[in-house]
Amino acid sequence: MNSYNLAYLHLLDGLGFGFHELGDPMTLAEFRTVFDGVLMGNCGYTQESAEETIKTGNADLIAFGRPFISNPDLVERFSNDWPLNPPADMNIWYSFEPEGYVDFPTYEESKKS
Repeated sequence: MNSYNLAYLHLLDGLGFGFHELGDPMTLAEFRTVFDGVLMGNCGYTQESAEETIKTGNADLIAFGRPFISNPDLVERFSNDWPLNPPADMNIWYSFEPEGYVDFPTYEESKKS
């Protein structure tokens, strides 16, 4: 992997909630043994598991996809230890409808209701 001179390698860590059927799953820890560059992981991480993965050196950064859908202020929620909104329904992830794009409340908005 190192011979490709990649800026970074972004990987789905593990099984990917059943979306993976093309071969044996690999973890970030396994990829770290064959790639010395910037390694980004994603798939089902919590704030705590992301911080631990970075701390152990198995990744340099973690990407969050689904948590951002229902938490437009995800960074602030992590920074302030605020609770997260419930996960978004999978049916709206790729919808062309307005529902799910701008209707999830920030933490401050949810405190008002």
